[in-house]
Amino acid sequence: MLTVNKLIPQGQGLAAALLKRASTVELDWDVRQKSRFETTTSQGQSVGVFLPRGTAIRGGDVLVGEDGS
Repeated sequence: MLTVNKLIPQGQGLAAALLKRASTVELDWDVRQKSRFETTTSQGQSVGVFLPRGTAIRGGDVLVGEDGS
């Protein structure tokens, strides 16, 4: 399982080509308000998300894994 612990709001500073080929996740509003949860990417990879408390994920935000993916 890939561990995610960083969020880049709206993908600021990332190249458009990088964003196009990145995996995506679809999250309900209830899940986006949680700081810890497990989900699966569009490519079928299991992801554990561990963000600071109070962090809400919004559409277009980019989650970054420990390995940089």
